[in-house]
Amino acid sequence: MCVLADDLVARVRYAHAVGGVVPQVGGEALELRSARHPLLLARGLEVVPFDLDLAADERTLLISGPNAGGKTVLLKSVGLAVLMAQSGIVPPVGAGTRLPVVATLFADIGDHQSIAADLSTFSAHVSALRDILNDADGRTLVLMDEVGSGTDPAEGGALAAATLRVLTARGARTVVTTHLGALKRLAGEVPGLVNGSLEFDAERLRPTFRFRKGVPGRSYGLAIARRLGIDPEVLELAERDVPEQERALDQL
Repeated sequence: MCVLADDLVARVRYAHAVGGVVPQVGGEALELRSARHPLLLARGLEVVPFDLDLAADERTLLISGPNAGGKTVLLKSVGLAVLMAQSGIVPPVGAGTRLPVVATLFADIGDHQSIAADLSTFSAHVSALRDILNDADGRTLVLMDEVGSGTDPAEGGALAAATLRVLTARGARTVVTTHLGALKRLAGEVPGLVNGSLEFDAERLRPTFRFRKGVPGRSYGLAIARRLGIDPEVLELAERDVPEQERALDQL
């Protein structure tokens, strides 16, 4: 009884410490209000909260935007909020949050290359992808960071696009990040797949960490390289070599 009481008090204290509100659990919608990553809060950082709404028929969220702009943090925050709630821990979310119940969760985040296991960066991603496709269904949450990366962009993009089409058709709740322009066009072709992005302040050349649903984001790779001091002559040559197709997508 003492252990149970101590456990309950610890959960209550944590909820108060992070300003968390008990979410509604169940149903098909995924709605996060003022969500924050718990580890950033634990470090005492000033965290920009985000709101995210996915209706029951919106199964896949494709997040794009600048490097170091917060995509992976948002991806992990979604997964942690769902898992914390199902573990009986109030996550760092605000009032109005609604979270689905999932039976399985798959996460392919980071670089899992291994010399010991004879895995390159890409083959490690493919191994994770195989496991996801074998078991994902309508009660699965899938989180994938930089989907389609680690190989030729055309082939990686094609594999990623096919994967997202299949997962969306199965009804798996899927949240992925990408820098591949070809994937950003899928939202107009695949019912249930929507774009999202994290903003970048082009004047100050820094991310704002604000999430926007329905809008694909630019990677701003050259702008970030300029901010970090890459030789202007190199940047001028690089800007000339950006394909016209990518320029058109950025304009869109």
